[in-house]
Amino acid sequence: MRTRDLLFLVIGMAFFSVIFSCNSGGKSDGESKTNDTIPKEDKINYPKDTTLDQIAALLGGDQADAFKDVFTDNMTFWDDYKMSIDTPWTRITEERLSKMDIWSAEEVSTKINDTLLLFYPFSGPDFLNAYHLFPNANEYILIAMEKLGTIPNLYELDEENLKGYLDAVNFALRDIYKRSYFITGNMDQDLRKQKVNGVLPLLYVFLHRTGHEIYDFGYYRLENDGVSFTKIDEPTNSLEVSECIKFKVRKDGDNKLKNVTYFYADISNDGFAKNPVFLQYLQNLRPNNTFIKSASYLSHYETFSDIRNTVLDKADAVLEDDTGIPYRYFLDEFDHYLYGVYEKPIADFKSTYLFQKDLDEEYQNTEVKPLDFSLGYHWRSGNQNWMLYVRTKDPNTDKTENMDQE
Repeated sequence: MRTRDLLFLVIGMAFFSVIFSCNSGGKSDGESKTNDTIPKEDKINYPKDTTLDQIAALLGGDQADAFKDVFTDNMTFWDDYKMSIDTPWTRITEERLSKMDIWSAEEVSTKINDTLLLFYPFSGPDFLNAYHLFPNANEYILIAMEKLGTIPNLYELDEENLKGYLDAVNFALRDIYKRSYFITGNMDQDLRKQKVNGVLPLLYVFLHRTGHEIYDFGYYRLENDGVSFTKIDEPTNSLEVSECIKFKVRKDGDNKLKNVTYFYADISNDGFAKNPVFLQYLQNLRPNNTFIKSASYLSHYETFSDIRNTVLDKADAVLEDDTGIPYRYFLDEFDHYLYGVYEKPIADFKSTYLFQKDLDEEYQNTEVKPLDFSLGYHWRSGNQNWMLYVRTKDPNTDKTENMDQE
């Protein structure tokens, strides 16, 4: 065996012992820190923890070859589990994801720098839609109120517990299959149970199903300088500190690694008041494209003005449905492109303020391109609306203050 291969084997075994400890959080490297920079490691020169792809393939219902010693002849549930994911995945690929791929290539990538960081507030663990709309992003940052979570030692589970865990993971994906977005109430239940206690397993599924190899994984804490991160054993689940999951991944065919980061954070004004370092971190992000969907209209309210203003200050482009930042905030510094059909918010959001009369008028008086896929709250009718806002003015020059909410 060559020296390099032996070295990689030793590193892989070390990672294995770390990842599958009882808390599944990885061992801390003490004061080891990394900065928020664009990842540039070549896939050949970066050590790969092969066990991470094994986890992803199992959770994603693709294959369980690495678990041959775990499965027995009596464990017949695997084929059923595989089918329970393959079937809806085939359907949403045909009805939604493949159409999104074409639409993004024709309507989004042609109008923006699509290689920028992709910033996705109010995301839940939805890497799936972020990737299909922004496949060329050099990094992904997701933020939501669902906890980071852990994964049990899957190699040590007996048949009953392994089946139960896999079924719980698939059950947590049901709204993505049916509606294209996670329902907060369902996530509250699905990701606070003992079997699935956070977003981590769902991120594994999405990374695998979108064709990404996983090279590295860990939990990290943002330090008080608002720039550097320290690797930690496991998350504290406190909203007063900034903790995240960081994956280092490679898409099939690429020769560079990308970071996929998910923050457990409260990005309301009150949340930032309790954790101002995280607001500082977001305000210092490099230029990005921002994606907002199925976001409960939160950025319409003054209680979320900090995150709204941060997006308006930092984004080169914003792709959103009407649950994102209201149309009136984009008028001075962005061109806009409208798609689909604009309707009143669904019955879950009854406030008359949420219906944007100015946006409705723009839809009525502008040539609007149709959409051939459903992605958002109006999944029953299929009358989805999407807006792409592209910055035309330097945000640091003659900055016009955002309008106050009426």
